[in-house]
Amino acid sequence: METRKLDCFIAVARDLHFGRAAERLYMNQSTLSESIRSLEREIGGTLFERTSRRVALTPLGDALLREMEPALIALNGSLQEAQRRARGDKFELTVGYLGGGFYELNGPMVSEFERFRPDVKMLFLELSYLDQIAAISDGTVDVALVRLPVGLPDLRRGAILFQDPRMLAVPAGHRLAQSGLVDPEELQYERMVRLPPGAATPAWSAYHFPLATPSGAPIPAGPIIRTVREGLAAVEAGQGVMTMTWRAQNYFRQPGVTFVELDLPPIQSALVTRAADHRPILTDLENAARKAAARMGTLQPQGEDRVTA
Repeated sequence: METRKLDCFIAVARDLHFGRAAERLYMNQSTLSESIRSLEREIGGTLFERTSRRVALTPLGDALLREMEPALIALNGSLQEAQRRARGDKFELTVGYLGGGFYELNGPMVSEFERFRPDVKMLFLELSYLDQIAAISDGTVDVALVRLPVGLPDLRRGAILFQDPRMLAVPAGHRLAQSGLVDPEELQYERMVRLPPGAATPAWSAYHFPLATPSGAPIPAGPIIRTVREGLAAVEAGQGVMTMTWRAQNYFRQPGVTFVELDLPPIQSALVTRAADHRPILTDLENAARKAAARMGTLQPQGEDRVTA
């Protein structure tokens, strides 16, 4: 059986859309469909239920995805590593990040990782609100530092590397600009920036850009944003407010924006990978990140997690 057919199956199983899966694999949709039909003939059963409105995994397809994906990820990773070694190149590990990146953890983590994995070259890819989680699921990055919660069962988080107070970005001179600690009920009188539909999981969006106050009062919607900088530009223009971590504010200070602490649960950050990806190199990076965060004093005991992946 060709591994390309399995790659096609996983792409469709992830997107549940033949068109999007074909685009991601850079192939014609009809060729993708034929690959799936060929795989179904080899297996002897139907993997997808197809109608004019939706695509869904059959029980057989769901079982195949769960059982086969970890092995295929490991196989593809081994083949890529062998190809690089044959060329004399280092193995490359692509690490994603949002906004301010890994902050002060970056240097210590890289140094720790390179001490026992000198054979690996780390590549860093900046992500936006639009692709920060999808980039992990579709393999664009091998791992990413994510502000939790993730909200997808096919992704797995590591230890909490940071836990920061929640800050509210407001325009300079705003009525809340001089507040010591903002009551979250005040958000019902503001407009909270929003992400485009489908840009993040519902759990992530609701945690970072809440739709309602703790008492249930709705929070009016502000402008749609795609990046941290777009959000801060909207705040400075008086079009809305947004939440950020205490740590991030140090990297995004700009005239016209004031940060005040918001009395909501803190924001936690962790390395996130695909749950089916068990490559040892990811364990090595997780261990390096934990050691670096422990030395910095930011590593959180596992029992103190406030949110789940």
